[in-house]
Amino acid sequence: MNRSLLIFTTLLLLASSTINAQIATPSFLTYMYCPTGFSDAADCIGWRQPTGGTSDYFNACASGSSVGIPNNYFGSQTSANNAYMGLYTYATAGGLVDYREYIGTSISPLTIGKTYTMSIKVSLADNSIFATDGLGIYFSTYLVDFPALFANLPVHPQVDYSTYGPITDKTNWVTLTGTFVADSAYKYLTIGCFKSDANLAVSNVGGNSGDSYYYIGMIGVQDSTVEIKDTIAYPFPNAFTPNGDGHNDLFGLAGDALTTFDDFSLSVFNRWGQRVFWTDNASAAWNGMFNNLPAAQGVYVYTAQITDHGKTTALKGNVTLLR
Repeated sequence: MNRSLLIFTTLLLLASSTINAQIATPSFLTYMYCPTGFSDAADCIGWRQPTGGTSDYFNACASGSSVGIPNNYFGSQTSANNAYMGLYTYATAGGLVDYREYIGTSISPLTIGKTYTMSIKVSLADNSIFATDGLGIYFSTYLVDFPALFANLPVHPQVDYSTYGPITDKTNWVTLTGTFVADSAYKYLTIGCFKSDANLAVSNVGGNSGDSYYYIGMIGVQDSTVEIKDTIAYPFPNAFTPNGDGHNDLFGLAGDALTTFDDFSLSVFNRWGQRVFWTDNASAAWNGMFNNLPAAQGVYVYTAQITDHGKTTALKGNVTLLR
């Protein structure tokens, strides 16, 4: 079916009083596989499709294809990071009603009572005839996972950008900002359009596809103090065997267990973008369990952020779980 894109560059800021702290989310730049076609959102490390809606992943590595950058099936849009995603907020082809697409990821647990300011940058795709409102961010304590659902999620996003009205700009990035106070230790977020067709504000902006689809760019705040490195300075094993034999049973930062850092976080994701392990303790390690059951054998992706003597280093890599 024909598609049109809205481009999000999403900046997620955590604010408490006058102090802002970054909410760590996976970058769109890192991928398990270079996308080869539509519905490859899960190829981007740490991201997933929370419903049956077929959200897409675009990367410069796929240049010349339907999901390349800057040119792709839906139009043309550049990206400083050479990667973004896309999703429907409205579709009329084939008589579709309430068709929606979303992307989701895991985050470090939010702090109850803190105020979070969420800013995203969006731009409507070239081919879209329609522009809509209804974009928002839904935070949850549970993993949103409804593969049979192709309509709008029946939830109320804590951050709702509807007050901006339909986002019609196809050329420039448009910044949307909203705030909310966390009333739970939310661990997941989902981005998309949460309104039904009956409640959606729709504007005809001219194009060649009877839909409204938005590109989604970077999520997170780029920090000039963050330096991407390999795992030489901070070594992580590339495989472990959690079989209880006392040898190589855990996955974590290798080295002196008594070493302390200014700040530390480690996340491990499976191939579907689910975060199976998280810790802010440099001495902690993953034992190969997920939801109180042994995790499947295979390759997992990890990301770590370590601040030592005021300098922050971001790392990423793969680890193989063997049984």
